[in-house]
Amino acid sequence: MNTNTNPNRTNRAQNRGTRGRGGAQRGPRQRDPAAGPARSTSGPPARPQQVSQGSEADELLHSHEQALAKMRREVGIRYERPIRPGFGTHGEPVALVANFFAVKITNSLIYTYHVKVEPTKNAKDVQRRLLLLLEQTNNETWQSVKSSVAFDGRETLVSSKELPQPMQITVRFFEEEQTPGLNSPEYTVSLELLRKWDISELKKYLHCDVDDDNYDISPLISAYNIVLQQHASSTAVRVGNSRYFGFPGYKANELSPGLTGLEAFRGFFLSARPVFGELMVNVGVCMTPFYKPIGRLDSAYKEFADRSKGATLQRFAQNVKVTTKYLGYTKRRTLLRITSSSADKTTFIKDGHKISVAQHFENVHGIILERPDLPVADLGTERRSIYVPLELCTIESQPFRGLLEDRETTAMLNHACQSPAANFEEIINRGLPSLALTEPKASLLDEFGISINKTMSDVPGRELPPPKSLQYHSGPLPIQPAKGSWNLTNVKFHTGASVAKWAVLVIFDGHTAPSHEDVTKVWTGFREGSQRSGMKFADQSPAVAKTSQLPRQSQDRGRSEGIKEINRTIQNLIKGKPTFILVLLPFRDTKLYPGVKRICDVELGIHSVTIVLNKVLKNKGPQQYYANVALKLNQKLGGINHTLDAESTRWLTTKSTMLVGMDVTHPGPASKAGTPSIAAVIATIDKSFAQCPASLRCQKSKQEMIDDLTEMMLERLRAYKKKSGSLPERVIVYRDGVSEGQFDTVLEHGSEKDKILDAFKAIHKETKDLAEYRPHLSIIICGKRHHARFMPKDDKHRTRNGNTRPGTVVDRRITAVFDFDFYLQAHDGIKGQARPTHYTVIYDESGLSANDIQQGTHTASYLYARATKAVSLVPLAYYADLACERARCYLDGFLNSEQPPPGSSSGKGEGRGKGKGKAVAADEREAAKQRVYDAALQAWGNGVHPNLKETMFYI
Repeated sequence: MNTNTNPNRTNRAQNRGTRGRGGAQRGPRQRDPAAGPARSTSGPPARPQQVSQGSEADELLHSHEQALAKMRREVGIRYERPIRPGFGTHGEPVALVANFFAVKITNSLIYTYHVKVEPTKNAKDVQRRLLLLLEQTNNETWQSVKSSVAFDGRETLVSSKELPQPMQITVRFFEEEQTPGLNSPEYTVSLELLRKWDISELKKYLHCDVDDDNYDISPLISAYNIVLQQHASSTAVRVGNSRYFGFPGYKANELSPGLTGLEAFRGFFLSARPVFGELMVNVGVCMTPFYKPIGRLDSAYKEFADRSKGATLQRFAQNVKVTTKYLGYTKRRTLLRITSSSADKTTFIKDGHKISVAQHFENVHGIILERPDLPVADLGTERRSIYVPLELCTIESQPFRGLLEDRETTAMLNHACQSPAANFEEIINRGLPSLALTEPKASLLDEFGISINKTMSDVPGRELPPPKSLQYHSGPLPIQPAKGSWNLTNVKFHTGASVAKWAVLVIFDGHTAPSHEDVTKVWTGFREGSQRSGMKFADQSPAVAKTSQLPRQSQDRGRSEGIKEINRTIQNLIKGKPTFILVLLPFRDTKLYPGVKRICDVELGIHSVTIVLNKVLKNKGPQQYYANVALKLNQKLGGINHTLDAESTRWLTTKSTMLVGMDVTHPGPASKAGTPSIAAVIATIDKSFAQCPASLRCQKSKQEMIDDLTEMMLERLRAYKKKSGSLPERVIVYRDGVSEGQFDTVLEHGSEKDKILDAFKAIHKETKDLAEYRPHLSIIICGKRHHARFMPKDDKHRTRNGNTRPGTVVDRRITAVFDFDFYLQAHDGIKGQARPTHYTVIYDESGLSANDIQQGTHTASYLYARATKAVSLVPLAYYADLACERARCYLDGFLNSEQPPPGSSSGKGEGRGKGKGKAVAADEREAAKQRVYDAALQAWGNGVHPNLKETMFYI
């Protein structure tokens, strides 16, 4: 639960962003009237011309308009979580179908309970298995209520009827295939009433008829999600909170070969969503990678070692569940590591004597190992190892949570991509029955009085027009984009960068070095392509240097020796003070590329662009490849590829505006524990909205809110003032990576919104102006991790593959009851089903109208500098994501560690950590994380080199 010190915004929802907006007694936040324009709050907004959805649906839309207008009159202007100011009217109406299904509820009450397990010692480790045993118990009290309850497998139970209180059930614990005995441990499961819900409260909320501004509907929505997902959670494999896989009839799709390869399964997403007038359930098709089932882990290890020439299996070993049966029953544990020593050499202390793992299994279990020369699996913890020979371990099919390789990602996308019609047909014909939402319907839904409409919802949308034109330096006419894209034939960059000197680095990696002819052909073709695009090169050849042959990857796993050789070669190259370095990589390499970027961006301060030779030399027409690289280089060097026409940016230029993009990237399963997260803040510097330098910072591991945001915003404001001569009158922030449950966290006292305001105060002190500097601030969240999808009902509004056309916007029917949100698909969905971006305005002092922000965000999507097409995410947020990805290169050894976890190299068990309490072990883990964090900060140093800080080095 968040603690909120703002008296106007206490007890915000943490789940699904469904907090109520009632409270006529709540007035607007008071501050200087000049802080923001007064938005009209009287009378309903003008109704756009919409395609009729049927009388009932039309009436619902009209009622929503009236309800919101009434609430705006009562509440007045509110900057934080503003009530929707109206609906958009721009664009051509289009009738759509969305993957949302209406939910009807007839029961009047629902009950939620807290599940408590005692004794608490080890309860967390056994709880999931314990709750499965609870379902099988013959306890009379439990049997009498079993058919009317659903639980989330953790700590919440939902019931359609009130349970006796107190309700305690004793459960004897035993493992799968183990025979319970008198010595089996007993646990007491207690069900404690949390709240009795009257469904009329939900109906009032859905009709904007709530009278408490702090009304929080999210626990009730969570309860209905537990009920709706109960069948899937008990019959399929859950990945995350709401995705389910492993339904009958779905075959695996191979992503990579071999026993240690991966395969992908299709499944379904399921979540309840409150919309005006009713509850809906959003059902989507999804796909995720799985481990292949492995009968014996030693076979997989040997195959992998042979294929990879002795490499370790650490990527495979990340968080995989291992099954063993040598104890006489089934036991599942998480694989911590695979040791570097064999079973006959890995030892530990038993009864005061050193003994090998191989000898232990022969003495205690009567098992003579077939392969004592192979490593062992450690199924324990950092505090205490549990060594098991690989030949006694099996891997069951289970989700893979690591990072996919490039070829696996490509295969995954190929398997996942289906047309909108195919996806929607699969949802109706296979998704709803598999999830037991329709016939054969789960009897539990009847217990709760729930029925699901079998028909997808009709949704009114609009197609927004593209920018009038895109401005380049020369060409027959300003380019008019069509179908979300355009080409650069016979045109030049709006502002071409100049290159006095440049250099070429040839990386010799592999058996054969690139020939002199090939190298000359590539850099010559690249220079000519850049010149055709409008860049200016001095009339001299570049300095060309080649590394010595790099050590093979099998001999240099982390490529550290190869990166040292590259560093040495670059240092010699930059003695001639080139403007940039063209790096020629023989093929894509996940270690050399980040190494090059760290050397250039952080250590030496020189711009670099990369060309992969095996791509460009095989390409019979590489001009397009060179043009794409030129798009990046021109922006890096301060040029401007293109701008929008004046009319398309008028919403930003009526007052001087700085657009800001923010994102945070986090360590993953392959990262060292304690590795920092990295935050990026990107901002425009003038009214062209083309050049967008970045500020980067490390911060606490896996923390989403940006710590050093005040200083980062100060850097961006200083850059704006330096280029434009004055500070912006408005600041519009596009914040990526924030979930719906974190919307209010951004606005909390002392969090991101306040840190931005602190930057405004700080820059005022620096400028020493007499007038207070206080620009209007707006914050818009960009969401891509959602499952809302659309399909046009009429063929004339479909693209060739059946998608909605670029510019499609939806702000009715399936959007939030109160929030100022909309779905926008600015791009052309070329492959598979297009996914729109979900934008939500969570703070607004600028008085943005629905038309302003929808049409403005759409036209801004044509400003992305790296492509000649509109992009799915507004470019400032896209740039923030790119900057985060570039920053990951600087800490690649921490974020993508191929080293096994600490302690795996010694090959000795000697009771490591044995006898230490959990508190001591936890302190040791935190200390180890802190050491990693400190080492990462040392590696980060001062971040990007001063030479590049105010450029688009990341693009």
